[in-house]
Amino acid sequence: MPEPKSEAVSSFTNDTPFQALVENITDAVILTDIKGLITYVNDKARVICGLHESNNVDDSVFSLFPDEKSDLIIQQFENVLKHEQSTPLEIRLGADHSWFKLTIFPVMKDFVGFSFHDFSMKRRLQIISNSQRDAMRLALSGADLEDILACLVSAVEKTIDFQGVCGISLVSEDELSLVCAAAPSMPSKTRQYFDNLAIDDLSPLGKCCQTRDVVCVDVSEQSEFHDFCRSTQELGLQWFWCRPILSAESRTVLGTFCLFHHERFTPLPDDVDMINALSKTAAIIIERNNENRARREAESALLKNVESFNKQRRLYETALSNTPDLLYIFDLEGRFTYANNALLQMWGMTWDEAIGKNCLELGYEPWHADMHMREIRQVIETKQSIRSDVPFDGTNGRRIYDYIFVPVIGEDGNVEAIAGSTRDITERKQAEEMVKRAESRRRLALEASHSFGIWDWDIKQNIFTADERLGELFNLTSDEAEHGVAIEVPSQYIHPDDLDANKVAIQESIDNGTPYNQEYRILQKDGTIRWASFRGQVIYDSAGEPERFPGVGVDTTRERNAVEALQEADRRKDEFLATLAHELRNPLAPIRNALEILQSQDYSQTQKSEAFGRVERQVTQMTRLVDDLMDVSRITRGKIRIHREPVNLCEILGTAIETIQPLIDEKRHTLSVEKVSVPIWVNGDLIRLSQIFSNIINNAAKYTPAGGKIDVQINTSNNRVNIVVNDNGEGIPTDKLDSVFDMFTQIDGALERSQGGLGIGLTLVKKLTEMHSGSVRVHSDGVGKGTSFSVTLPVLEAAQKTESKPEKSNNVVGITFEKLKILIADDNQDAAITMGWILEAKGCLVQVVEDGPSALEAVQTFIPDLVMLDIGMPGMNGYDLCKLLRENSALANAIFVAQTGWGQPSHIQRSKEVGFNHHLVKPLDLNDLEPIIAQAWQVKISSKH
Repeated sequence: MPEPKSEAVSSFTNDTPFQALVENITDAVILTDIKGLITYVNDKARVICGLHESNNVDDSVFSLFPDEKSDLIIQQFENVLKHEQSTPLEIRLGADHSWFKLTIFPVMKDFVGFSFHDFSMKRRLQIISNSQRDAMRLALSGADLEDILACLVSAVEKTIDFQGVCGISLVSEDELSLVCAAAPSMPSKTRQYFDNLAIDDLSPLGKCCQTRDVVCVDVSEQSEFHDFCRSTQELGLQWFWCRPILSAESRTVLGTFCLFHHERFTPLPDDVDMINALSKTAAIIIERNNENRARREAESALLKNVESFNKQRRLYETALSNTPDLLYIFDLEGRFTYANNALLQMWGMTWDEAIGKNCLELGYEPWHADMHMREIRQVIETKQSIRSDVPFDGTNGRRIYDYIFVPVIGEDGNVEAIAGSTRDITERKQAEEMVKRAESRRRLALEASHSFGIWDWDIKQNIFTADERLGELFNLTSDEAEHGVAIEVPSQYIHPDDLDANKVAIQESIDNGTPYNQEYRILQKDGTIRWASFRGQVIYDSAGEPERFPGVGVDTTRERNAVEALQEADRRKDEFLATLAHELRNPLAPIRNALEILQSQDYSQTQKSEAFGRVERQVTQMTRLVDDLMDVSRITRGKIRIHREPVNLCEILGTAIETIQPLIDEKRHTLSVEKVSVPIWVNGDLIRLSQIFSNIINNAAKYTPAGGKIDVQINTSNNRVNIVVNDNGEGIPTDKLDSVFDMFTQIDGALERSQGGLGIGLTLVKKLTEMHSGSVRVHSDGVGKGTSFSVTLPVLEAAQKTESKPEKSNNVVGITFEKLKILIADDNQDAAITMGWILEAKGCLVQVVEDGPSALEAVQTFIPDLVMLDIGMPGMNGYDLCKLLRENSALANAIFVAQTGWGQPSHIQRSKEVGFNHHLVKPLDLNDLEPIIAQAWQVKISSKH
């Protein structure tokens, strides 16, 4: 326990005047005994030293001081006890580490006093003043910026008693990072990390620059700057504080003044004021340094520019004096103020002889001098350059010169002189003339070759060029073809189906050096397609790399169309011949059958009479075919003759309908003809006009399913009559409407034609109508939607009346039925029925049907031993029907015979593939059929056993 205070001390310290004095002075006072134990402390001392009334008396006074100062203070204390003079000491105490002057003095016997005089403000001002003075002195002496700023940094470090590390960083010239400019006490490892730090929000220094505000960071707790804090802790630092250094004038951020501390530490207001003051000093020094650097750089640049200008001047003078071009300058009056050596030599004059004179004074012809004077005035007025060429007689003889006059614009925006340049282009003009003549010859050759063109592909630069003709083929403009485009531009117009093959061919030529030879389609912008053939050869550079790919191209569209037209004509010819053979064979079958009936005594008189009728119909059909062929031949050769006379339209239609009536009756069609109240007369050939409408109505009857409707409408307008034949039949595909009037055109496939025909009837209709100054049109909404034919003819105003023939009445032919079962399916009922009669006479049970669906229905109740199928039936051809019947297990033992007018090897092969046992060509020969019947009998007998 501390010893109790003596009565002397108590009386002294409790004395009111003493307390009033000690408590009201500005210094802190502590009294101790001779052992250094505290006996009295005034309020100022308690605040400074952090003492409390309850527990600080009798404590050792020496415990209040930093360890590094204790020995010196004890020594001074002992000197006072020896009555020796003590020396005031500077010491830092308190939470704010303020500076105090400590004086130890004797008070009375056995007591010593400690007074603490605060001189922090003076000390800081002194440090600021000294550091600013030193920094300015160094700046004026031209010292390095780092040394200058180091004075300011050291001043701050002194104020915090070197417990922290300070530094100044400057914004880089690109304003993207901070460069450490001064940090004398900072370890090199620390400085290395904080040098070239990016100005962003990932570090407190960057954030300080961005926000232009103070940033204070507790490294151990801060999570906002994770990477910064982790690196700072690794360097042993715990606390960071920084403020921006702002320009005094523009307030732009010049850098940062930062403070790192090893402990948790926040600068005191006095310290902050000091750093703010030094920051302003730093800003002045930094800006002055920047200004000096900018001035030095500007001076250096100026020197370089001057030297560069002098060098350029020497180069220009040398170039102007030695260039073959003629260079000169006019004043505003057209006088030469400068002429280079080449111009003087062309004139044959010296500088003194030429300068100051105008063109006329220099010997130019008057027209030439006047022209240049007008051009000079035009340049002055328009402030635009002017260019042309002109012949001139100089020391080199008569030459052609290309010249340009350019205005020299002064600072006031007006023309102050005219600069000119002239070049001898005589050889170029001659070469251009040669090129023009060559181009003319080339164009003439290209025109003679119709569609020949050349192309070139620079592989390395990927530039495709072509002449105008070939460029047009690839939808390129003249400029694009001449100056070139990427190879992808013309490639985009190659037909998609040809593109891959062409790419493969190009790559093969590049890889292997093989000649390129391709023909493909090119899409045109108007939607059409053109064919072209191309040939080329890759050219390689010295290193073996592909360099260029030149070649030629020919538009082969016309040739392709011609070939396709020939192929189409050939196809139509083959189809026509096959159809003709088919159509001629069809009537022969019922004729041959009729002959068999007529020659045999096994048939009734009724059957023989019916056979005669069928022979007549078939002969009539063959006659119509031959007549149509002859008419087409006559029209093609221009041999047909039209016998014009006034004809009543009703008579024309009556004659046509009379011809077609049997077919209409047979198919149970309803034919309606619009009645006209006033006779309509046309000037034409009765037979040929009837032929027109019989062909149209015949087509309507043939291609309309049984029980259909055919309607004939008549109307007149503007001295023309329009006859429209409508039906509700099979219709025409819309894509075939344009070709129905072409020779040999067949709309349906060959096998599915139900009523035959050579494909020439509508061609006759069109030709005959046109020969009567009329026109014919066709319309259909598509397959199964009927057809409408419209014939327009000119009408006569008046004509004699002629009587029309009466129409025939309807006549429907019945079908009869009668121990080998035979099923016959043939759309030619004459041939089928007569064949049925022949087979019935031979003891067979025969059922005849006219199409595939009827055959499928018949075998449900009638199981044949022999099946005879026509191939070219409507809807379902014989091939398809055979397949379906073969799937019926009840017909497993049946013999299948194809009977058709189609006898080509391909047809016979297809018959075998689908399941026919035999293939017979119409008209059938009974000698060929009898062995097949015998085979069927044999199979029937064998199957029962």
